Amino acid sequence: MIKKKNQTYFSNKGLKNSAKAKTRREKYRQIKSLRKKVRNKKTKVKHKSPFQPYIRKRKFLPPPRPNKHNEYVKYFASIPNVFSKTGFRYKNDAPLFIPPIFSLIDNYEASFDFLKQLFTVLYKGKTNTLPLDYSKCTRIDVDASICMDFIIAQYLQYINPCNANGYKAYPSVITPVNFDKEDIKKVLFSIGAYKNLRNLTIKYADVEPLPVLINDNRGSNVWAISEIQQTQTVDYIKRCLQRMNRELNQNAETELYKVIGEIMSNAEEHATMRHRYAIGFFQENHDADNHFGIFNFSIFNFGDTIYQSFTSRNCKNPNIVNQMKSLSESYTKKGWFRSAEFEEETLWTLYALQEGVTSKEKKRGNGSIQFIENFFRLKGDMEKDNISKLVIVSGNTRIEFDGTYNIIEKEKIGVKRKFKMMTFNRSGNISEKPDEKFVTFAPNFFPGTLISARILIKHDNINTEKNSNERV
Repeated sequence: MIKKKNQTYFSNKGLKNSAKAKTRREKYRQIKSLRKKVRNKKTKVKHKSPFQPYIRKRKFLPPPRPNKHNEYVKYFASIPNVFSKTGFRYKNDAPLFIPPIFSLIDNYEASFDFLKQLFTVLYKGKTNTLPLDYSKCTRIDVDASICMDFIIAQYLQYINPCNANGYKAYPSVITPVNFDKEDIKKVLFSIGAYKNLRNLTIKYADVEPLPVLINDNRGSNVWAISEIQQTQTVDYIKRCLQRMNRELNQNAETELYKVIGEIMSNAEEHATMRHRYAIGFFQENHDADNHFGIFNFSIFNFGDTIYQSFTSRNCKNPNIVNQMKSLSESYTKKGWFRSAEFEEETLWTLYALQEGVTSKEKKRGNGSIQFIENFFRLKGDMEKDNISKLVIVSGNTRIEFDGTYNIIEKEKIGVKRKFKMMTFNRSGNISEKPDEKFVTFAPNFFPGTLISARILIKHDNINTEKNSNERV
């Protein structure tokens, strides 16, 4: 038997231990090297110089998710009853039906209900596909059309970046369906959704469009753009009249420039949101014994309503506010204010439209009456017909002018010239209650101020108009 403690045993054992230690060191070195490679790969360590410190690059991250919504959508969402108080249930991927008459002038309740439904479905985002069905629709006016396009455009600003960056956003598809009617297609491809959202345009021989004009009141060249758009609007009106063999005389054209400029300036100056919009659409019609055209024009902004601008602490015309408060006290004593029918907001909005009334200091007035007067003269007279209307909507207030009540002139104490007024009553006195058929507290809240006109322009007015020196 070999003794374990002899020299040979220890020599063999030492060699084996040495070999095992070497193997362990090699494995440790390999593991350490592998770990270093992995660490360097993750942190992108670069050895450009022995004196230069390691440069660690950030790990790759996907593009950040866009903000949920922009300022307009957040503003609409902050108003509980924006557009409408009507609730509804929506089934996933079910179509939203455009109203038969999609107009804020003639069918405003159903049209506002649709806008509320559209806003709610897009805001909640609980559907994959949103079809907009035109099968029941027979007429679209520019005011309702541009409001719908505006709402969709705000959501596309959120949905498109999400889809581009790999985030799933709902609804992922918003598509119009069943818009085969010729009159509907003319609107969609001239000033409507296809023109505004996809930039697809079709020219029609009987249509004169004014694509949406947008101005930003925070831009450095806001007033220069405003003047350009005033000219574009007046030129557009002249082209529409030429189709009816009508023309503006020099005085009428100058006055039109003036009132359009003042309305645009007010929309830009008084708006608490940044953009002002204007849009127009004219369609010529040839019947067997009649040749006429329907002129549509709307100008609007979003933000504080007329009433909110006067009740705001920032209102710079306290004298007018005091007059409004005094008038409110008179109405309250007479018991003329009734909830959801005729409220203080309605009265103040009507008062604000009178010539010489403004929420800004050292201003002559907002020109609303002159705007109404000049636009109604485009039809050749100020008489009432079954088509021509001009509507002013602000908040819950709706004021409709169709020629039933005329614009009157009144004298003011201490003022030499007369002021024009629009009282909507037979007495012609703003202190008397207006006709509730034309001045109403509407259940549908518009989050801003809109002026929309739908005017009948007849071809057979040409001889009367050219032979007289009246303004059109």
